[in-house]
Amino acid sequence: MDTNGQATRVSRKDRLVRFDRASQVLNVSEDTLKNWYRLGFLPAVMTPGLWQTYQSWLDDVLNGTRPGKAADVAVIGRQWFAERGLTGEMAVA
Repeated sequence: MDTNGQATRVSRKDRLVRFDRASQVLNVSEDTLKNWYRLGFLPAVMTPGLWQTYQSWLDDVLNGTRPGKAADVAVIGRQWFAERGLTGEMAVA
């Protein structure tokens, strides 16, 4: 569900990845991931004491990188949400 109570179109098969793991894979801090979430670039599922994102978003970021150039998470985030009919906000679980 999104913050307006609307059903989301994220596949149930899409694995959740903890922020600590995602930050290691992307070589950024967890605070950076949270900032990307606040800016609407990163989908997140939050439970008390635990932030997670979707493996598909992480894959998109990793596959979007080019040698010597960082992925543009703003573009990838907008595409990820648009492909799923979402607005860039995810609900607290």
